[in-house]
Formats: sequence, C-alpha cells, structure tokens
Amino acid sequence: MMEYISAISYFFTNEVRLFLGLFLVAKVMNFLPKKMLLLLSAAGGVLVTALQMAGLPTIGVLTVELLIITAVTWYCLGDKLNLCLFLIFFYEVGVGLWDFLLQAGLGIMFRSENFINPNAMEYLAGIWLVRLLMLIGAITLVKQEHPNAGTLRALSVLVILGMFGAVTLSEQTILPLNEDQVGTWIILSIILLFAILFYRVNQQREMEAEIAKLKQEQAEIVERDYQALRRTYADNAKLYHDLHNHIEAIYQCLIQGDTKEAVRYCEDLRTPVRQISQTVWTGDKALDYLISSKMALAGQEQIKTKVNIEYPHNTNIRSVDLTTILGNLLDNALEAAKTAPEGLRFLNLTIRRINAMLIIKVENGYGDTPVQENGKLLTSKKDKAFHGWGLKSVQTAADRYDGTIRTDYKDHVFQSVVTLSFQPVKTA
Repeated sequence: MMEYISAISYFFTNEVRLFLGLFLVAKVMNFLPKKMLLLLSAAGGVLVTALQMAGLPTIGVLTVELLIITAVTWYCLGDKLNLCLFLIFFYEVGVGLWDFLLQAGLGIMFRSENFINPNAMEYLAGIWLVRLLMLIGAITLVKQEHPNAGTLRALSVLVILGMFGAVTLSEQTILPLNEDQVGTWIILSIILLFAILFYRVNQQREMEAEIAKLKQEQAEIVERDYQALRRTYADNAKLYHDLHNHIEAIYQCLIQGDTKEAVRYCEDLRTPVRQISQTVWTGDKALDYLISSKMALAGQEQIKTKVNIEYPHNTNIRSVDLTTILGNLLDNALEAAKTAPEGLRFLNLTIRRINAMLIIKVENGYGDTPVQENGKLLTSKKDKAFHGWGLKSVQTAADRYDGTIRTDYKDHVFQSVVTLSFQPVKTA
C-alpha cells in the first residue's frame, strides 16, 4: 500500500515538474507546444516515475526529464537549442536543489531523518512543498505578457538563498547529511548563480543590439522620407522658377486655338503641385510633409485616401517619434493596399485627441493575408533579415509615451491603432 501511494505521489510530482519546465521554456522562448506533444510529455512523466521507482539515481531522473523537455522544445522551435538546453539544465538543477533544501529543512525542524530517507513517506513532504511553490510561481508568470527583469531578480534571489541554505546545512549537526552531497549542491548553487548572471548579461546585450538595429531602421526611414520630400520640393522650385515660361507656352496654345494641348500642359503642371497642395495637417512641418508625400504616393497607385486629423499643439511628443510612427504605419498600409482587390484599395488616416491621449489609427485594404507567428506579425518580404522592423520601431517610439499598439484584420481590412500619453507643454 505504501509503495502504491509513493508511486502515485512520485507520478504527480514528476508530471508537475516536467510540465512546469516545459512551460518555463515555452514562455521564455515564446512558442506554444501542440497537444500531441503535451501528451507525449505526460507519457514521459510516466517513464520518469517508473525509472525512479526502479531505483534510478536522482541524477538519472533529472537527465531523462531534461531529454524529454529538450526533445519537445527542439521539435517546436528547430533552432536556439543551446539556449533551450541552458534553461532546462539549470531549471532541473534549481528544482533539485530546493527539493534537497526543503527536505533537509523539514528534517531539522522536526528532528527526523525520515524527511531525507527516500523510503519514508515524509520524504515526499519537501517535494510537494516545492511543487506547490512552483505552481504559485507559474500562475504569477502566466499573468505577465513577457518575462521581465522582476522575474529574473526573483530567480536570482532564489538561487542566492539556495546557496546560503546549502552552506548552512553543511554546518548543522542535527541531521547526518552526506558531506559530498551537500558539497555538490553548494557547487551547483554557485554555478546556478553565475548562470543567472550570464543570462542577464547576454539578454542585455541582445536588447542593446536590437535597439541599435531599430535606431538604424528609424534613421533610414527618416532619411528616405527626407530625400523624397526634398525631391518633391526641388521639382516645385523648378516649376515656380520657370513659371513665366509655362505661362507663355499656355498662352501660345490658346491664341492658336489648341485648347486640348493647353489643357494637357496644365495637367502636367498640376501633378507636382497636387503632391504638396495639402500641407497643413498638423501644423508640424515634418509631419505635414510626410503625410502629404504618403498620400501623393497612394494617389499614384490609385489608392483612395481619407485623412481626418485633430492634432493637439504644444505637447511633449517629439516630432521625430511621430514621424517614425506615422512613417512606418503608412508605409505598411501602402504596401498592403497595393495588393488589395478593386474596391478595397483605400488608406484612411485618423488622428484624434482624447483628453491626454493621442490616438493614431490607420486603416487600409489588403489582398494577401498577413502572416503571424506566435501572435506576432511577420514581414511578407523575401529579405526578412532587413525587413520586419517597422512595428518594432513603432513600439520603441510609443514606449517613450507609455504607448500601446493594437493591430486587427478582418474581411480584407487591416487596422493599426497607436495610443500615446502626452503632457501639455506651456509656451510663453
């Protein structure tokens, strides 16, 4: 009877340990395991329990669990295997460390060796206590959209406490603990601490590299729009400089009765003028030039446009950030609208102020269904290494104003909404 209860208890604790390990890796690596793989993982828990009941050492049990989680992760991702192995290995070591610490701690508290005796029922008390704490931690992590610095700090604290706990156990005299076992856990806890530090440094480095890419992308977008606007105004400068010549040409066509040629000539003259005819959208010259140029590009592609702007003046929102946001959203909208079927080739821009919030909404038709992976939109361009940074640039700019980005698409209509918080700026 006791063996039966132990087997059931080991089965549930192993399943919790295995699934929470898989959950941790999936959360950090941002993937969702399929149901079939979860069933295979559950079967792996049965295998681990059988090996444990057969007398397999703890290190063997940890190795089998590590291989199971690694196999599932590798199947889902197909890459980043080194990081997966890193996370899984130190997850298993960390759980094993705290199993040992709580078992020994309960044994010292109740002055009983049964808590460190694998053949006694009390041995499972420490394991169940650790699993309960792990479940509480997992529920807390599930509420977070992304693992953040707070989670890493909590893990660092747990590892430090584990190291001090292992050192303390080496000095106690109440329980007859194996010195080699205690020494091993002390060494592993130190390795865990350095691993956490290494992971945080590596994460910071990756974040800095991504920020650098975003800044480069932003600079390229600003430069591209600037050059386009410069060309437009250069063309118009030439137009006005040669205005008397154009008037003379039209006059000669009219006195000769060639009205069709005069009309055609006027149409040619109107094209560059129309590109910048609507310059007062926001009162910010850079934004007005940007919006005008994008609307002109849409007109050249026979894309219907509608602009509705109520822009607040004297805010702390920088022009360069709004240029980044609008430039990327309008570029994406233009690219998508080009593929839209007849009747859905449109682009609508709305900017509204609601109290201390600025709402930017871009709607457009599309033909090709947007591609998503793990809830994130992917670029449809072939050169994915140099594209797909648009929304990331928007998010980076929006973060400066506690902003949010929401995208939605349905019935060949795509919608992007950016919300920014701003502070009024007083002017003398």
